Amino acid sequence: MPRSPLLRHGAYLLLTLAIFWANVATPGPVKLGLFYLVPVLYVTWNEGAPWGVLYMLLGMALRIRVEMTQVGSPLSVVTLNQVSFGVVAGITIFAFQHIRRNEGLLRDLATHDQLTRVFNARAFTERLADELRRVQRYHRPLALLYLDLDDFKQVNDSHGHQTGDAVLRLVAEAIRHAVRQADVVGRMGGDEFAVLMPETEPALATAAADRLAAGLRSVLNGSPAVTASIGVVAPITQEADTDAILRRADQAMYEAKKTGKNRVVAVSL
Repeated sequence: MPRSPLLRHGAYLLLTLAIFWANVATPGPVKLGLFYLVPVLYVTWNEGAPWGVLYMLLGMALRIRVEMTQVGSPLSVVTLNQVSFGVVAGITIFAFQHIRRNEGLLRDLATHDQLTRVFNARAFTERLADELRRVQRYHRPLALLYLDLDDFKQVNDSHGHQTGDAVLRLVAEAIRHAVRQADVVGRMGGDEFAVLMPETEPALATAAADRLAAGLRSVLNGSPAVTASIGVVAPITQEADTDAILRRADQAMYEAKKTGKNRVVAVSL
């Protein structure tokens, strides 16, 4: 379907009118009125239930015209037919809306971490693969930040898992506020997060990691106080693959931990 709402609704109207013209062109005994459900359900799926109801009413109006002028049915029969059509269409609209909502929930479950609401590891890796293809085609800069919370196990052991979960949510929120809208944030597992930064040179990526580390220290300076070790991989070369990049970022992050924690280590591939 076209991206433009105007073009989409033009297509829906053309489909509805095509059904009307076919209904007018066929003999009275041929019943095509149920075909108005096709645009109604198509609109419901793409635009939502309110629009589906609107096209249902349009279909009912066109059905009344055919039944009154071509078939010559009495008003009581015409009314009963439209009520029946409306009931069937309404039930189907509700069912389609429910299916659509469930599809969205399942898609969200498949791509987002339910605790922190950032991308999960699989979805993040897919986005990384997409950006790598763009790097290979257009030779644009790309950077990756990989961070791990320092001594996070002690937070869970000392304060409980509910506190640990709250800390993870705060970390994810702090990362989202610290990076650009175009950057991609993912939870790679446990207390490890990653940030994919398109169009970012090495110096800018390192500066962003320093700001992020400082921001996390500021946000999580209470009890428990939490810091992060961050590895930066930049520039990401055209020959790299996702596994090599994530492995190199993980190594840089562990290097930050070994050299004192709560710091940034930047490397290249």
